[in-house]
Amino acid sequence: MPRFGLKQISAFRSVMISGTTSQAASLLNISQPAVSRLIHNLESQIAVELFIRRNGRLYPTPEAEALFLEVDKVYGGLDRIGNLLQNISLLHQGHLRLVVSVPMAQRLLPQALADFQKTRPDINVSIKVVVRREMREWLDAQQFEVALATFPIDYPAEHVEHLATLNGVCVMPAGHRLAELKVVRAADLEGEPFISIIPETKLRRNVDELFEREGVGRRLLIETQTGAAICDLVAAGLGVSVVDPFTASAFTAKGLAIRPFRPVIRFDFGLLLPMRRPTSLVAREFMQALHRRAEAIAEEFKHC
Repeated sequence: MPRFGLKQISAFRSVMISGTTSQAASLLNISQPAVSRLIHNLESQIAVELFIRRNGRLYPTPEAEALFLEVDKVYGGLDRIGNLLQNISLLHQGHLRLVVSVPMAQRLLPQALADFQKTRPDINVSIKVVVRREMREWLDAQQFEVALATFPIDYPAEHVEHLATLNGVCVMPAGHRLAELKVVRAADLEGEPFISIIPETKLRRNVDELFEREGVGRRLLIETQTGAAICDLVAAGLGVSVVDPFTASAFTAKGLAIRPFRPVIRFDFGLLLPMRRPTSLVAREFMQALHRRAEAIAEEFKHC
């Protein structure tokens, strides 16, 4: 079976499209004699006349028409492959979709993202900040490259990376009597106005159970949905609370004081990756930035 070169097939296709060897030569950026030679060689190899020469034009034979149908399918397939590769490149190299739980959106994410964009400034990033109960919907939809979540969470272990385990801290307005203590203990909050996360959350249960075990009564006057809202309310002088260091450390500029809290309440954080596709190189680079920032913040609060 004769072997055909890509140049011969390209010349044939260009002549079929343009109708003349001169226009085909222009399309291929080669000389007209070169096009004629390629067509002649192709006809010689298959021992079939592909074009009838008449009045300076080439008219395709039925055999040429049949060949062109197959050649055009191949070129159409190559175009589709090129488009697919471009889409894959845009998705995995030019865009980063993040789903982020509220605590990790306060300080960790902005700092890690700033570090990441120093080396990848052209990456388009979309961020969806969600409360814990909304996270499940996003994980099920799998419309993300990286999800940042509070643990524990129901997700396949092979798609999970631990990020940090931090002890909860007590937050109070700057100048509050508790700010004079090196370590705030549960008993120190007896009778204090305490700003809580909303009921029916794991954090709320853990905090309530701790104070119940310690026999400490708090004044539960305000409840809100996020740790960030708690810190804003505390900074405004409306009470005290116990939150995670990621959240608390984002509010010191607003007049929030932070102290270690005992007994310990632990907060676990991690990364979740899509289950149905491999992790992109861009996502991996961003994850490295997250790990570095998380380690730096954990070091900052290692004595808490």
